[in-house]
Amino acid sequence: MRKSFNVSELGHWDSPTIKPGQKYGKLTILSTHYKMGTYRYYAICDCDCGTKNYVSRIDHLRNRKNIGCGCVHKEAVTTHGRWGHPLFVTWQHMISRCHDITDKRYSYYGQRGITVCDKWKDINQFILDMEPTHKPGLQIDRIDNNKGYYPENCRWATSTEQARNKRSNVNVFHKGKTLCLAEWSEITGINRATLSDRIVKLKWSVEKALTTPALPPKERHIYAMRMLSNKS
Repeated sequence: MRKSFNVSELGHWDSPTIKPGQKYGKLTILSTHYKMGTYRYYAICDCDCGTKNYVSRIDHLRNRKNIGCGCVHKEAVTTHGRWGHPLFVTWQHMISRCHDITDKRYSYYGQRGITVCDKWKDINQFILDMEPTHKPGLQIDRIDNNKGYYPENCRWATSTEQARNKRSNVNVFHKGKTLCLAEWSEITGINRATLSDRIVKLKWSVEKALTTPALPPKERHIYAMRMLSNKS
């Protein structure tokens, strides 16, 4: 059971579909519950590895995001014999953030539906597919951030390229090209934060935002003070 989970927050609930004795992966259901004050439902389980009273969200059992207490991940990273390979850490972190619910990044990956394809759960297959294009300093990057890790959706990228592919980036179409604000900033010479303020906060048109020269520092300060004065 995860130390961070407070069992006292659970109330008994009889699931109409998940019953004591049923198995999901390596987990055997003991009882079902709801978290008081929420619409989240949980199961207390025993794991085949010997872990007792492990708590799992029921939806994670149904969609097989959770098939063990964490032992599945541990087994995956200890039986392959590839500890010293340059891609081992990349593979290990990829598996962990997608399939280990105790990983601090799980909410941004596994919980969001980002998974590693079955083929790449074998590190040898991952190395076979990705090593030929790998260079020191590059990081694994998903082409479509809403999809998981599989050969057709992954590439190696620099940290700058990877940062520009984040979901939080604002992509702007102008003159036949769609680029993120960091790229438009490099092209126009206008600070990225300025472009973001113009497009997101001030609702300027893309044309106006990208073609209006930025004010010199002194004039920007005067403009900012005037805006603060108007708000007050």
